[in-house]
Amino acid sequence: MKTYKVQKGMILTVPEEHEAKEISENYARRMEELEKKKKLEQENSIDTESSEPEPEKEPENDQQEKEKQEKKETKEKEAGEHDGKLFVIQKGKAICDKGTQFPQFKVSSHQKHYLNNEGHAPDYLAVTENDLQFNPPAAPFGNCSLKNNQPCTFAPAGKWQKVYTDVKVLGNALLTEISELQCSIGGKIKIKDHGQREELSKQNFKNADAKVHQYINPMVDLRRFNEQLDGDNFYS
Repeated sequence: MKTYKVQKGMILTVPEEHEAKEISENYARRMEELEKKKKLEQENSIDTESSEPEPEKEPENDQQEKEKQEKKETKEKEAGEHDGKLFVIQKGKAICDKGTQFPQFKVSSHQKHYLNNEGHAPDYLAVTENDLQFNPPAAPFGNCSLKNNQPCTFAPAGKWQKVYTDVKVLGNALLTEISELQCSIGGKIKIKDHGQREELSKQNFKNADAKVHQYINPMVDLRRFNEQLDGDNFYS
């Protein structure tokens, strides 16, 4: 509110009572309007600041991040499912929930990767997602319950599923005990026997600790037993 200094020569006019009241009311009204306007401007300023959108990521980056996360989750899930499971080899056996026989696998996707066999015997070839044949090839699963127990006419519907993607041969993922294959007739093929077996060899006996073995099996002299094995082809 402005103040005025009374100087010499000025003429002061004193308004009437009703005029003074009107002046006071007008002044009070203007001050009230001014205060409301100021408050409104402050509120609008706060709303504007709070409503400013956060900078958006580029759509491409969002999509890449999403795909990356999905791949990571899928990989972790697959790895968890295969924990403690063994890979399948050619001499393993399959089973169909609509069949009566259990054929062996037939590896045709490669002739490269053998599991736990230094001699590269065909029976130890690793079975992959693209190995869709069995031995015997004709009616491999015997009779089919979906065909009134007529001979099986197996026809794979795509590749093996639930495969282990962390290990591949020529780009093909390996099968484990939980892998599955759908038949177009309606049956589901699973792993009955992975085919891997532990077999004792001469080297197993030679690597054994003779003193520990004496406590476990005092009836057998491991040193003498190993000497006998050296002249025997058994377990070779």
